[in-house]
Amino acid sequence: MKKLNIMASLLMGALLFTACDADRDDNPVIDLTQTQEPITLNMPTFAGATYDLQNTDTIVLTCTAPNYGFPATVTYAIQLSTDADMTKPNVLSATFSNNKMMVPGKELAIATTKQMMDKFNYKQEDFPVEKPVYLRVHAYIDGVAGSETYSNIVKLNSVKTKFALPDVEMPEQLFVMGKFTENNWEKAVPTAPINGATENHWRIAWIDQDGVSISPVKGEANWADDYITTTYSCKTAGFAVDETGKVTAEEAGWYTMVIKGTCDNDKRTMKMEFSFQPAEVWLIGTSIVNPEAGIYLKDDAEKGIVSYCWNEKKLREEFTQYVKFETPTDMKGEFISPELTSPVDGDGGTRAYVKIGTFEWWKTEFFVFNKKIVYRGAGGDQERVKGSVGQHVHFNFSDDTGDLRM
Repeated sequence: MKKLNIMASLLMGALLFTACDADRDDNPVIDLTQTQEPITLNMPTFAGATYDLQNTDTIVLTCTAPNYGFPATVTYAIQLSTDADMTKPNVLSATFSNNKMMVPGKELAIATTKQMMDKFNYKQEDFPVEKPVYLRVHAYIDGVAGSETYSNIVKLNSVKTKFALPDVEMPEQLFVMGKFTENNWEKAVPTAPINGATENHWRIAWIDQDGVSISPVKGEANWADDYITTTYSCKTAGFAVDETGKVTAEEAGWYTMVIKGTCDNDKRTMKMEFSFQPAEVWLIGTSIVNPEAGIYLKDDAEKGIVSYCWNEKKLREEFTQYVKFETPTDMKGEFISPELTSPVDGDGGTRAYVKIGTFEWWKTEFFVFNKKIVYRGAGGDQERVKGSVGQHVHFNFSDDTGDLRM
């Protein structure tokens, strides 16, 4: 009896499989060639009242979800205009993955401020203002052509805001793009702020006569979107920077680029001063302890031993061959350290840095974690990475990858 049941189950499974296989040509096909149906943006609860954006943390917006005929991850973006027909709207920088959207009041205030300045030629002294504004939702599947749809337009009868453009300040990071990143903004690499002096950023980059470009986003610089006037200057002979922030070098090579930003929030200006030095990367710490070479971990007065493994100046000047990375001569080459001379496990770690001006080494420290370079930047102490005698550290600054290996 059990055998009969098993055989029956197998036969039923085969029939189902055949049915599914035969039905394959009749299954629904994802078709995004047709214009998507509009979605419905619901009227906010207090649309008829006054929204004081200075004192409003969030406004809740809800809308229907697009019907693609299949489950999809949808991105929702908010557009704002002072015109009922949504002429030249501003798009809020925050996007949402749910059709119940907690929209920050600050984002609405920034968009409203830009509308006032663009369409009514308002100046900072003309604020605060109180105007009606109009909202619309733009929904789409990120990266999928034909998935776009828009909602109806809703009116907020009265929105009050003070001047609300973002403060003029150095971004947390800038992006650097050039031949060494295949002239592709998507492959652009970030700068790192100097710890404790975040108005200064640095970056190791391959710079030649074709130049590299600098931007606060992975694309053409958009300072003007926030009404920031940016000017550029260069203080190092053999290098130049044009009015767009494109940097060129007379002699191609790897350089450490330092960018100092000076910001004026009242005038909404940012001055960026560039300086350059040859790209030099250094080891420091317990991984390069080498008694035979005279690099010790601890002082020992009785034996006349002085600890040098954390003395960056001494190491660079007198123990160069044990701490200085080999700098590649080609655009895609790796920076390779001398071999480690002491095993490290624990607080010492394997440590690397670039030297910039009078800043201490740890303010421009970085290392490789899971084969990706991570910069300390403005953050706290980095995790420690174990090292073994004979290993070399490899860094590739064209894509910020690396390794620690024999």
